[in-house]
Amino acid sequence: MRQHRPLPPQEIIHDLFRYDGKEGRLYWRNPRCARYRPGEAVKGTTRHGGYNYIGVNGYGQIGAHRIIWIYNFGCFDIPLEIDHIDGNPYNNHIGNLRLATSSQQKMNKRVQSNNRCGLKGAYYHAAHKGKKWRSQIKYEGRYVFLGYYHTP
Repeated sequence: MRQHRPLPPQEIIHDLFRYDGKEGRLYWRNPRCARYRPGEAVKGTTRHGGYNYIGVNGYGQIGAHRIIWIYNFGCFDIPLEIDHIDGNPYNNHIGNLRLATSSQQKMNKRVQSNNRCGLKGAYYHAAHKGKKWRSQIKYEGRYVFLGYYHTP
């Protein structure tokens, strides 16, 4: 299982940042670095599929969506993840964020760009005689085979 760093408590997040719920953005309240000014929008580093990460002293790089969740609701259990409901990693409005298990978050993923039919769980399977489409889902960590079909 993946090791997670501890998350900063809500008090530290409130001390460092101000969250504007209308814009869905973070602003510096008490930056710990001289290059940032109080009231300045927090920029962070964009990586991992468009997610914005912000350095917090003693806690490393933390996703802006996690900081916003902690700012509003406090810390959460580590096995849970913060999911963007609309799938847009730039939309950090609190109404677009939810706590989810890894399995729930994966159900909310978009269809892959190389998917031939545009459906989740349907795969072209040329090796199978006759019925060329295979259907399967992943449920609670296990693949569930749903069958072969003529059409997706």
